[in-house]
Amino acid sequence: MKNLTYLAAASILFLGVSACNNQKGASDDESSTNVDNQEMTVVDKPVVRSGQYINLSTGEDVYIISDSISGVAIDSISRSPIQFYYDPITLDTLFANGLIVNNMLINDGDGKYRLDDTKIKIDGDEIKIKTGDSKIKIDGDDMKTKDENSKTKVDDNEEIKVKPRN
Repeated sequence: MKNLTYLAAASILFLGVSACNNQKGASDDESSTNVDNQEMTVVDKPVVRSGQYINLSTGEDVYIISDSISGVAIDSISRSPIQFYYDPITLDTLFANGLIVNNMLINDGDGKYRLDDTKIKIDGDEIKIKTGDSKIKIDGDDMKTKDENSKTKVDDNEEIKVKPRN
């Protein structure tokens, strides 16, 4: 479970840095910010947002809410956890903790999905994620991301450093 938490945090950090690297001054309660070399980067945390979605395992419409204890997505009626779900408005596929996992799933048939282990590798406390030209590495409490635009490092004190690549 700890690995999934790190995986979720790493993916969101990576997606947030890639998508928001050029935003200046954007800030809200669900973002972490860091100022490094006069540049601000906004990183969204994975959050389960209540709303109407499609449960990938059943194909049925469900109203998802966040479980008050674990924070994972659950069906508001049955209170059962939802591992993967689809947002028909944003066209995103999401993991149980709200992490966007577009193009990272394998359909095993009969409504069963799993994360693609060619893009995500987990070995103890070490997690590696590859998506196109991007890489994420988590080792214990440290995390590094690299893409064509920047390198990002998050240390065990949760300090975020971003360096633009030339």
